[in-house]
Amino acid sequence: MYLQDVHVENYANRGKSMGMQMLFVFMVIVSILSMMIGLFAPPVFLATIAFVLLAWFIKSRVELDFDYAYTNGSIDIAKVFDKSSRKKFLNFDMKDVIVVGPVGSDAVRAYQGRGIKIIDCSARNPEIKTYEIVYHDKKSNNAETIVLMDLEDDFLEAMKAVAPRAVNK
Repeated sequence: MYLQDVHVENYANRGKSMGMQMLFVFMVIVSILSMMIGLFAPPVFLATIAFVLLAWFIKSRVELDFDYAYTNGSIDIAKVFDKSSRKKFLNFDMKDVIVVGPVGSDAVRAYQGRGIKIIDCSARNPEIKTYEIVYHDKKSNNAETIVLMDLEDDFLEAMKAVAPRAVNK
């Protein structure tokens, strides 16, 4: 029997952030006002350029998606801004995973309310089943960390093949 590479991908579309949209509108208004004032006071016109650049940066961060990739026992999570800019966010191995289970299930209930760091990489959509992954974070002196992810069955099956006792559906 030959060993095969296992690669599974999922994503979570968080959508457009209302707070970022409001901040973008605010920056556009400030840019327009500083441009009007800059017509009468030329030094203020330099501030207009800064406000326009800031508004452009905020606009590029309005929509947020998370890409999950499982490859041979390693889970990689990347943030994708406006479906164009991708940034590595988190990486951990299945050997560090303590337990995986649906949010609020008996398997993960023991880890809730203990002051454990929680990283939310889910879509925050109540119609989608979200899972909690509790693992030892090597970057934080083996501290326990909880990651919230929206996982599909193929992703869970790939995880279960490596750590059958840790994964609870």
